[in-house]
Amino acid sequence: MTLNSCGTRITRLALASAAVLALGATGASAQETIKMGGVMSITGGGASIGAVATEAWKLAIQEINEAGGILGKQVELVLGDTATDPTHGVSETRRLIDNVGVEMLVGPATSQETIPITTVSTEKKVAHISTAASTELTPQAAPYHFSTSVTGLYQMMPNIDYAIDVLGITKIGLISDNGGMSKAAVSEIVDYMKEKGVEPVITQEFPFRAEDMTPQLFSMRNAGTEAILLINSIGDDSRKLLENRADIGWDVPVLANQTMSNYAVGNANIIGADAFEGVYSTQFVGMTYCPDDAVGESDFAKFVTRAEASVPNIERMGGAPSLNPYYIQPLIMAAAVNGAGTTDGEAVAKWIEENADQITVQIGAIAATDTSHFLPAPESIKVTKNPHILREDGLVERLDCAS
Repeated sequence: MTLNSCGTRITRLALASAAVLALGATGASAQETIKMGGVMSITGGGASIGAVATEAWKLAIQEINEAGGILGKQVELVLGDTATDPTHGVSETRRLIDNVGVEMLVGPATSQETIPITTVSTEKKVAHISTAASTELTPQAAPYHFSTSVTGLYQMMPNIDYAIDVLGITKIGLISDNGGMSKAAVSEIVDYMKEKGVEPVITQEFPFRAEDMTPQLFSMRNAGTEAILLINSIGDDSRKLLENRADIGWDVPVLANQTMSNYAVGNANIIGADAFEGVYSTQFVGMTYCPDDAVGESDFAKFVTRAEASVPNIERMGGAPSLNPYYIQPLIMAAAVNGAGTTDGEAVAKWIEENADQITVQIGAIAATDTSHFLPAPESIKVTKNPHILREDGLVERLDCAS
């Protein structure tokens, strides 16, 4: 929710009624529309993410269109393809802003694509929301950029606490991809583990879309690893690690970040549920349940119903959880632009810093300050079990429920 001129709270539906988001803006003249750029890997190695993000953005924009608007205008989503290439992503972003006239940006997915793109959104003072989680994305470096992801460290802290405090495991191995978010997080994760009185017995790294992780896993097993911490950015790599863990017959527990959670359903359909034995992963609290929670009543559960009715082949994409990080981006952008009363990036960023906690999204609490533009509040992240098994309303069971 956000604040109206009288200072009272209004619901997201009321916000949407006061704004307009329209996909394609069919039949509307250019003067009646406002363009939102969606920058994503439509082709290239990250194309699977691009397909998910595009459907999520379309769904969010369509829903808000049906109820209202952004600054009294309908919104047209215009896509730019990074082709999973940061240099190409920069060119596409310039095209969208300079030639197409987009006034706000969502995407891309990864930090290595997003960081170069923020040089353009900063130069042009365009409000920008991605899922990048690199700690390099400070308000000083990218003042108009916000992320719907938690930093890599905050995604992993609950896993570390659970491994040490609940499972009683101290011989922990750390493995990550070679992306910007993971690289930035590794040293922070190691420092946090040291604060807990342990150090990784080994650290390993793999490239995006790795074809084989068995060398890394053999090294971890030989080092005496009793639990794996996995931090990565794409669902294909989460699946590959579980495949290779099974290939070498290693039943060590895996404690992973939200990438594992978001793509667990789709990955289980490919490699089977047995591969998820002993897998834990973090997820937003709004996407989780405790056994006593009512079925179908949460905001996320209601989103699952809408998504399953609207998005073709959603299960092949990983289900509604895979759409969620991208789906909420247009909603947050709509609230911020309407709250600021302008698309000017500086004004939008200032409004978010001052009012983020007034925006309701289905993941849980969000927050922002002039020192952090990572929107999910740390308390919104929880450890879940069996991330591939969703309750009938699409939620996954978390592990901190009172017995």
